[in-house]
Amino acid sequence: MNRISLPVIALLIGATPALAEPVQLGEYLDSMDRTEVMFSGRIKYDSREDNFTFYDDNRDPFGVTVDAGRDARERIETECDNPSFMVSYSDLCTISGIGTVEIRGSDVYISIEQVDQLSK
Repeated sequence: MNRISLPVIALLIGATPALAEPVQLGEYLDSMDRTEVMFSGRIKYDSREDNFTFYDDNRDPFGVTVDAGRDARERIETECDNPSFMVSYSDLCTISGIGTVEIRGSDVYISIEQVDQLSK
């Protein structure tokens, strides 16, 4: 299982060894799509828009799909609802677990498949 910070994905594109043939960007992104990762950070649920946002340790936002089941989704919705536009990072729920990276065009999402820890 990979444990990476999602912004590292962009940095890996330039980390190709000097003797290797360059990889097309689309091919690289396709190879990273659906990669299993461990994640930890903060999560926000906006009940006004029925929208989840994950923030990594650098406070970078990522879209979220919750595939961990109804109980996990409802728990996040209940404990982490914060429909305000302005919210303090420290007010967000802390979350960790296992998921996959989903690359949709130029957007990177986290698909949460297992929640190991969730707290306010």
